[in-house]
Amino acid sequence: MKPEDKKYILENIDKESPYKIALELGLKERKVRKFLEKERQRQIISPKSIHSTLPAINGGACSGLTLKAQIKIRTIWASVALIIVLGFIVYGNSLNGKFILDDEVLVENNVYIKNWSNIAKIFTKDVGAGAGREFIFYRPLQMLTYMVDYSLWNLNVKGYHLTNVLLHILSALAIFWLINLFYDDWLCSLLTSLFFVVHPIHTEAVTYISGRADSLAALFILLSFIFYIKYLHTKKVFFYILVFLSYTLALLSRENSLILPLVLLLYHYSFKQRLRAKQFVPILTLALIYIIVRFTLLSFLSSDITYSTTLFQRLPGFFVAITGYLRLMILPFNLHMEYGKKLFNLTHPQAILGILILISLFIYIVGQRKTKGLIFFS
Repeated sequence: MKPEDKKYILENIDKESPYKIALELGLKERKVRKFLEKERQRQIISPKSIHSTLPAINGGACSGLTLKAQIKIRTIWASVALIIVLGFIVYGNSLNGKFILDDEVLVENNVYIKNWSNIAKIFTKDVGAGAGREFIFYRPLQMLTYMVDYSLWNLNVKGYHLTNVLLHILSALAIFWLINLFYDDWLCSLLTSLFFVVHPIHTEAVTYISGRADSLAALFILLSFIFYIKYLHTKKVFFYILVFLSYTLALLSRENSLILPLVLLLYHYSFKQRLRAKQFVPILTLALIYIIVRFTLLSFLSSDITYSTTLFQRLPGFFVAITGYLRLMILPFNLHMEYGKKLFNLTHPQAILGILILISLFIYIVGQRKTKGLIFFS
């Protein structure tokens, strides 16, 4: 360990957790903890500081925790309860909803989800095959959750809506966990997860039964990332197994889960963490296997749709969407399930604003790269 790293640790141990210090210095958490334990034995830092920041070294059981640690645990549980309660308050009214649009194909008229003997079919067919309809989506975990729902409450729509609400709340709790890992700040984690759990922008994913794939993918991508970070800092194989399992479930939930390897590469780059092949290659291999299977064994899912517009014609709409997304985050009104297939040009005011937003963000994060890895990554 470099002398300047040791100095930084000793100067900041009363302000930040060993995990956050390790993250900022690009070190393993256990290395920071071992250094602190040696310093405690040498009485270079106060026993009080060590005791309050390293409960694992001083016992680990609840009876051995300091009052400060016990208060933190109670605070976290209170935060979890608040997230759950607000999630139900905001989206509980969706329990009175009905089956609409694709729900009829994916649930109501889907014979596959109504008998467990069809479980092999939901893993080899598209989402609408059980209703005699063709879709280009392969989301067997989504269909498996419908199968579980049907076995619990038949076609009582309240049960399906309840599952959607629970999945949304679980995603919010995963965000609470992830932000707390990064910042070691329960208040920041709580506010972020509360903002997520109550925001109206999630209405489609939560209240539309067929939108369940969004919440499933979000939940398992977040868990994959959380377990990966835990593995890097503990080297416990158990966490790596959970990474692999969570990522598999994410891929079986929604196609955009393929993004995880890129997120992990960005994480290592942002925090100057050494990327080891044995950690990254298995995850990348899983993503590649998924892609190969989609284009070979599941080639029937490919779309034969011919588009009448070119990529260049659609590109300005991307910048318009950036402006629109920012507006929806701040002023979430006039929400739609689909926003149509409008074409724009680069001189459209919203396209120009979207370009300026992206350029401004790019300049800002490049400036933060060397000193504030967390901002750059975020």
